[in-house]
Amino acid sequence: MVEVLSPGTARHDRVVKRARYQRYGVEYWIVDLDARLVERWTPGVPRREILTGTLSWQPAEAATALRIDLDVLFAEALGER
Repeated sequence: MVEVLSPGTARHDRVVKRARYQRYGVEYWIVDLDARLVERWTPGVPRREILTGTLSWQPAEAATALRIDLDVLFAEALGER
């Protein structure tokens, strides 16, 4: 599951939804445009992973990983390119 933070929902996304997704074993990504990072919460791991630069994700059934250049993504999302 991927969420893009907004000022009105940030607390709900980081606290309520995260706890719920972790309880049900769902990987949860929180995209923070202001901080230009992605928080990745993985089932069974108590701490978040902070991603900057490159996001890489490869589900077990995938032959290759998805790789996202976060600098490019955030620049495009914020109208800088």
